[in-house]
Amino acid sequence: MRANVLAFVFCLLLMPVAQAAPVSAPLSPGEPLRPGAAVGVFLPLIRSAKPDAHLLVSALYYDGLVTNEPDEAFQLYNAGEAEVGLEGWRVSDGTRSAAFPAGMMLAPGAALWCTRDASAFASVFGHPAGCEYAADADPAVPNLTGDALRFANTGGRILLEDPGGALRDALVYEGSSPPAVGWQGPALYPYRPTTAFPSEGQILYRKLRPEDGRPVADTDSMADWAADPGDGQDGRRVRYPGWDLEHLFFPRGCTANAWLQVIVSPDHANDALRGLLNGAKTSIRFEGYSLESVSVAETLAARAAAGVDVTLLLDGAPPGGVSDAQRWAVQQISDAGGRVYYFRSDAATGIRKRYAYQHGKFWLLDDRQALVGTENPSPESFPADDKSDGTLGRRGVYLATDAPCVADAVREVMALDIAPAEHRDIWAWVASDPGLGAPPPGYAPPAETNGTYYEPIKPHPMTESGPHTFQVITSPEHALRAGDGLLGLAARAGVGDTLLIEQLQEPLYWGPETGSVTTDPNPRLDAYIEAARRGARVRVLLDGFFDDLSSPRSNLRTVEYLNAMAQAEGLDLEARRGNPTGAGIHNKMILAEIGGKGWVMAGSLNGGEASAKLNRELSLLVSSDAAAAYLADLFWHDWGAP
Repeated sequence: MRANVLAFVFCLLLMPVAQAAPVSAPLSPGEPLRPGAAVGVFLPLIRSAKPDAHLLVSALYYDGLVTNEPDEAFQLYNAGEAEVGLEGWRVSDGTRSAAFPAGMMLAPGAALWCTRDASAFASVFGHPAGCEYAADADPAVPNLTGDALRFANTGGRILLEDPGGALRDALVYEGSSPPAVGWQGPALYPYRPTTAFPSEGQILYRKLRPEDGRPVADTDSMADWAADPGDGQDGRRVRYPGWDLEHLFFPRGCTANAWLQVIVSPDHANDALRGLLNGAKTSIRFEGYSLESVSVAETLAARAAAGVDVTLLLDGAPPGGVSDAQRWAVQQISDAGGRVYYFRSDAATGIRKRYAYQHGKFWLLDDRQALVGTENPSPESFPADDKSDGTLGRRGVYLATDAPCVADAVREVMALDIAPAEHRDIWAWVASDPGLGAPPPGYAPPAETNGTYYEPIKPHPMTESGPHTFQVITSPEHALRAGDGLLGLAARAGVGDTLLIEQLQEPLYWGPETGSVTTDPNPRLDAYIEAARRGARVRVLLDGFFDDLSSPRSNLRTVEYLNAMAQAEGLDLEARRGNPTGAGIHNKMILAEIGGKGWVMAGSLNGGEASAKLNRELSLLVSSDAAAAYLADLFWHDWGAP
């Protein structure tokens, strides 16, 4: 087996007309494509297809994750303005053909997944299918009639015919020759620039329009599809089962009077975070990559023991594995009454994580206060030493706020991610597990040393209250939207404006290792360069501590490229590497002054392609002159540090 200007998008959510109770839940990924729409498969009305019926094959999942691939599936989408009766519509794999039975309706703007085996599909996707075609695994799911379709892993096609036998849509994938009609140009392949992007389990799906989430206009070619290798903006994308692409297609945001706090690592992060945690009265939720800080773990355990509902979700397979320090921390929290879950793959039972890594670092306290940051709770980012004689740690930032829209967005992501009843990749911690359970008998975490390398320049958090504009950015759903987040912010910068970027990693190019800035550009770097070309002052500070100098995509190569570009074109653009706090720049921070207004963006999103396209990441963008000035002072300190 192999298996999207800084602006918030507020749109009228058009609801398809329901004729009866929906077959499946409205939060099902892919059902429907339009955000907020109800599920579009309805029973029991029987109608014939209208002459203007505009059904499309909108996705194909042909290289499944379950042995013998009973989870294989395709998706249909109603791109028209009228409800369509599916009776008599046929789907073919080029050899075999299956027809939709009487009674199935598809509302305008709605989509329908159909699978070989509904039980296998639900186990992988985390939601039910609308129909099945090779088994009667779920009596509640309608069955197609005719042949048991089979879409070959090595290449093939899917053809959609209307009740009159006319070919209405086609997709030709991998090594298959196209049919005489219905497809133009070469076959579509999964996007697989590196081994981090596996073909197995990859879903071929149509590009979605950024303004409304509907599929782009159909041209019967690979240009319609998100895996399109010729489109560096909306193409070269992947999707895997369990993703909530449609549900999280638009960034969440608002303008509100809210409290905002900026926390800096390593300067005061430990005291600030623990202070917020100690202030939680009812609940603490954290979704993160790792947790190794003794002091943070002890604080969480104490809150759990005091009756606070503590829930954590961590990644189960970081490079090098989960440390004994984290196993110890998790045990303390669990023993005190907290609940700990891991994102986890399990080859023995056919389970693969939805995301390459759960790399986000975000908290929700008492269901109303959100913290979004760049740092894992570790001794390096949250050192607990006496800072009066200096410290040693990693540079990073957290943004905390009580803005309702931010709390709502964080809560929404957590509800989708931490869903063990729907997703088998969520594993509840048990002490006996050999890889993720309790630490070795007698293990005690190492004592923290008193670092003296760096004298904190921000001994206290910055706190303010007032009107702010917020936007919550998630990956893999919309971190690369041209009008939002980092790309939207950079696109607004011009003459008289400033962009300051402090980042752990910003590769010279994306794509395969053998690629280049020409064939596989990093759109983030392009955004910085274009801002400078419009007249903005742009400074890029990248980490020099973790940087792999042997890689053609090292930060050093990026710095050299940006500085050469600036010199060649006379741009107010400069890049450097640094290590201002002794243990590396782990920051993912963008500061902007645009038209005299300050903006800050911080979160877990790194500069690499996998971070934007494969990982669960979360960043927060906020308008604040005070926060931007506070962090700009930090940036210029780091910029000038030896």
